[in-house]
Amino acid sequence: MGKMLVAGETCDEHNAMAYLTQAEIGAKIARLREVRDVPQRRLAGEIGLDPSALSRVESGERGLAVGELVAIAEFLGVSMDELLRDDIPAAPLFRNEGGEAAGNEAVAVFDEFIDDFMALEAALRR
Repeated sequence: MGKMLVAGETCDEHNAMAYLTQAEIGAKIARLREVRDVPQRRLAGEIGLDPSALSRVESGERGLAVGELVAIAEFLGVSMDELLRDDIPAAPLFRNEGGEAAGNEAVAVFDEFIDDFMALEAALRR
């Protein structure tokens, strides 16, 4: 849950302290997307945005509707608080305790699974 309003603090003061600006949210989306190795075009497609619109979001030139924010948070695997606030670090998608080799192997298995899923989805659409 979000930070509670402290006695004597106005809503504006609370909001200014707790939430990122439009430009900061865009930069955070870009950072989270890059850490997860998600191409901009893929994220845009998943949430129903034109890639150029997502580019403008990430550069701070365009804001997002609530539904778009929710879709981005869900796709990137973070909560809305993690996406909209700077004082809550975004949790990693998964934790790797087996070292780089085990992490690379897990990513390869996951990529294979995704490729198989995408091939199945394409076949079912025919």
